[in-house]
Amino acid sequence: MMIQKSEKILQEVNAILDQISTLMHVERSTFFLWNETANTLESLVAQGVENVMISVPVGTGIVGTMFQHKEAIIVNNTENNVAFEKSYDKQLQFVTKSAICVPVFNEKGDAVGALQCLNKQQGAFTQKDIKILNSFAAAITLIIKNSELYLASEHIKNNFSTLLDVFKAVSSELNLNKLIQVVMNKAAEITNADRSSLFLVDGETGELWTVFAKGLEDKVVRTRKGIVAEVAKNKKAVIVNDPYNHPHFNPAVDKKTKYVTKSILSVPVFNAKNQVLGVIQAINKRTGDFDENDLDILTGFASQIRIAIENAKLFDEIQGMKNHLDILVQNLDNGIVTVDKSFKISTVNETFNSMFQIEESQDFTHQHIDTLAHELKPLFAYCKETIETGEKSYYEELNVKINTKKSVTVNLSVLPMQDAKENIIGAIVVFNDISKEKRIQSNLSRYIPQHLVKQVMNHDNLSLLKGNFSKCSVLFSDIRNFTTLTEEFGAIQIVELLNKYFEVMIASVHTYNGILDKYIGDAIMAVFGVPYANISDSKNAVNCALDMFAMLDELNKANKKLPTLNIGIGISTGNVVSGNIGAEKRFEYTVIGDSVNLSARLESATKTYGVKLLICENTYHEVKNDFHCIEIDTLLVKGKNIPVRVFSVLGQNTTPLSKTQEAFNTKYLQGLTAFRADKLEDAKQYFEAAHALIPNNKPTKVFIERCRNILA
Repeated sequence: MMIQKSEKILQEVNAILDQISTLMHVERSTFFLWNETANTLESLVAQGVENVMISVPVGTGIVGTMFQHKEAIIVNNTENNVAFEKSYDKQLQFVTKSAICVPVFNEKGDAVGALQCLNKQQGAFTQKDIKILNSFAAAITLIIKNSELYLASEHIKNNFSTLLDVFKAVSSELNLNKLIQVVMNKAAEITNADRSSLFLVDGETGELWTVFAKGLEDKVVRTRKGIVAEVAKNKKAVIVNDPYNHPHFNPAVDKKTKYVTKSILSVPVFNAKNQVLGVIQAINKRTGDFDENDLDILTGFASQIRIAIENAKLFDEIQGMKNHLDILVQNLDNGIVTVDKSFKISTVNETFNSMFQIEESQDFTHQHIDTLAHELKPLFAYCKETIETGEKSYYEELNVKINTKKSVTVNLSVLPMQDAKENIIGAIVVFNDISKEKRIQSNLSRYIPQHLVKQVMNHDNLSLLKGNFSKCSVLFSDIRNFTTLTEEFGAIQIVELLNKYFEVMIASVHTYNGILDKYIGDAIMAVFGVPYANISDSKNAVNCALDMFAMLDELNKANKKLPTLNIGIGISTGNVVSGNIGAEKRFEYTVIGDSVNLSARLESATKTYGVKLLICENTYHEVKNDFHCIEIDTLLVKGKNIPVRVFSVLGQNTTPLSKTQEAFNTKYLQGLTAFRADKLEDAKQYFEAAHALIPNNKPTKVFIERCRNILA
């Protein structure tokens, strides 16, 4: 038999061995446990031996021979005993002269160990010593049981699933009345007393009351007087062999119970904080008077009473914990299922059944996970890896089709269950139903990128959606000559073309973390930087515009039967007001402000200057290190008193400009500088030089025409 060698158990056993050695006047005492696998007796605690475990094969030596026959043995002269094994004395540097051994049985009557005392200091061992040693063997049995209970309690506190199993296994042993009855009956037997009783202190009234009293059956005695009250008050044990002449004896109890008390042995019971829990009494020794030997024995039993009471309190704590966890698990929003080490379902909460529409008649506890319904079986397959490796695992967005009309999307967590020794005993599977969340995400993802959908849904502060003043970049795009296209082609073709066009354009917006603000006919308005700003918002907007041009080229090539589309894009950066704007019955999340108006004006101006993309000065300053840009002109925008500088983007700066383009840029900027200085002849020459380099460049044509008109 194996028990946990905890500090608590070793202290309990060592305390009993100290009492044995003192009471029986021996040099050493040892408690052996039977190792069933090796069929040896191994010393759990051995007085006089440190850091050495004595291992005795069953059938060898005095203690091994005793255990083989399961009968107590006395050897008062080891030299004349054939069973005596001298090698142990040589190993331990000790001389054994006499020995006494008794078997230790468990509650089922099976031998699990042995108690041994060596070298009686006065006289020889007798049958009375066997009787005393047997009483301590009973106390050892209780300690073994208690060690199992403490292991079980630790197991329960660390693992909810095993709590239920342990509760069923130890509920009878944790019954306070049963444990006390066993201990008290044994106390009366060993002290040779007619009766024994246990008084506990009532914390509210201060009275002492009998939780057990042999001979009183179901009667309860409550008192504040007598010897028992004096022992509780002074915290000292007493022996009273003439109670009626004792000043504190209370004869009223005898009168009430019709019993004559002739002798009393009374010992206090302490808790771990050295506070009096109660008093244990042995009454009327059958032969002679109570003596110090009886006091030592009863003091040992008092410690067992303390353990019984502590276990009972521990049981109440565990029971309360179980009830609390039962209620908690059943009322959680998550489905919870526990799976044991043999891959069978142990427990299932109501949320799981509701989540997967499992009726009460379909209870599958104790069912192997491989035999579950085909829609559930894949979910529990993840348990095997966790049980085998002890590693946690997490799986997102698993779709389970319950029937033809309904499916459930869950996040799945698999956690290992461990016992007190950290051995894996199963797994806890947690199902988080995110079906509703997925529907919301699906709807939101039509307007904003997936990563922003999650950010919005996980953000604690959604006040940004109610109204916020912030900086962002606004992109406005429009199809060239769309009105003409609608006149040339049928409605069906136009709708088909627009759907394909919008699909690739919005893909570009989402790729660069933009948000679709709205469709305005064939125009698109997208925003970069709301509801959450980013240092790269302007750069993302320009990259998005360049990507939209590239995607449009591919769309035109792929749809040769449909009309070719061309677009212009304007981008502005500045402060806007963002939030839910509209009436009570209908509103939308959008942005308003000068930057919105400016982006639309810039898009319109692309037609005038014959360029695909125009950006404002604020945008230019934020992206000039990432893109090749050229200043085009200054515009006086409606509602503004100061003209704004506008720029075009030639491409990313990762690709160098051609020498022709560089020369063009130089001439164009020289012309622009001269024009603003009213040096129109010089400006005209610079623009004509630039036009000669790139003849199809429309901004040069615009300025050449301006110069001519002004000069004329």
